[in-house]
Amino acid sequence: MTNDRIHTTVRAIAIAALLGLGAVAAPAMAQSPGFGFGPGFDDRPGDRFDPPLPMCMTDNQIRQTIAEYGYSHISLNVPNDKRIQVRGTLDGTVYLIKFNYCTGRIEDRDALRRAQ
Repeated sequence: MTNDRIHTTVRAIAIAALLGLGAVAAPAMAQSPGFGFGPGFDDRPGDRFDPPLPMCMTDNQIRQTIAEYGYSHISLNVPNDKRIQVRGTLDGTVYLIKFNYCTGRIEDRDALRRAQ
């Protein structure tokens, strides 16, 4: 075999290998882009999906957010599982608020007593 024949053979093998890889990779590329709902998607009526914030809130941000809901005299309890109990006064009533500090949403509240 001459050098030209070896060179042509190697080149043909390389092209065939590249075409073979392209044929194998093409279906994977065609399948990878797409839309998926992912974890946390819930389609039950009445349920609400609040995506988490990029970073959970600090104590000061929690106080500011609760104040934006209209509460005053805000006291924070110990955080537990992305939630914190907050005590705040609104319209003359003291409430115990369950606040998710990763979504910025009040999840529940109970009236404790009239404010003094």
